[in-house]
This record gives sequence, structure tokens and C-alpha cells, in this order.
Amino acid sequence: MSEREAMKSYEHSQDNESHTESQVIAFRDVPGSVRKGAETETTTGEAVSVIGETLHFKGELSAGEDLVIEGTVEGKINQGKCCLTVKPKGVLIANVNATKIFIEGKVTGDLAATVSVTVRDSGVVEGNIIAPRVAIMDGATFNGNIQMRNPKE
Repeated sequence: MSEREAMKSYEHSQDNESHTESQVIAFRDVPGSVRKGAETETTTGEAVSVIGETLHFKGELSAGEDLVIEGTVEGKINQGKCCLTVKPKGVLIANVNATKIFIEGKVTGDLAATVSVTVRDSGVVEGNIIAPRVAIMDGATFNGNIQMRNPKE
């Protein structure tokens, strides 16, 4: 399905709300559970938790599902065998353990992933990264050290 067809399909399914093409592209990147009117699981049956833009959480988080941070989290995050995504408006002041970590917002703290850490162009990371694979996109900001290994080693 082309982007234009996806946009038309989405427009018709949302009670004639009008959306730009860039909104539809961004919409396709959002986990299924975050979409308007969606179930609490993705199409693969995996649950996703979302910390919204207006939420400020302090403490220790651990989950058995993927986590999307759009608000502010301070403390410690243990995602075990799940993924963590910090969206562009997300702020994370914490040390993180997860399978895969995607950073689009601001992070202050150490990131440890068993598979990979990706800092996208809007991402800002101040801390150390430990992961077998690390990608830092052009335009991203990173201040810290990188160890290319599994954090369990």
C-alpha cells in the first residue's frame, strides 16, 4: 500500500478527520496500542505501555512489555526482554536495562541493551552505552562512553 493510499484509508476510518501526509507517516510508526481507538496490544499480540506527555514518574519501573516514553521518567528502568522507546518530547533521567533501546528524546543516564541501542537524529544522550550494536544517527547528540558488548558479559 502506498503512502497516499494509507492516508486515504486512514482518513476514511477516522470519521472524516483530515490529516497531512506527514501525520500519516508518523501514525504508521506508532505502536498499535497508542493509536486512537486501538486495542491494548499490537497486531503481533505484544502489549505496549505508554507514559504520556503530561505524566512525570519518579521511581523504579519494570515491565514485561515494550515501553514508550513521551513524558518524564526519573529513576531506574528494567525492561528485561522488552524494548524501550523515548519519543522526541520524552525526558529520561535514569539508568536503563532493556533488549532494544530507541532514543528520540533526551536521556541522562546509562543505557544497557542486550541487542542494540539506537540514538535517532533528534536524540540527546548524556551517559554511557553498553550494547553489542550501537547506532548514532547524524544530528544526534551523545556525550559518554560506549562499550560494544552484551551487558551480561
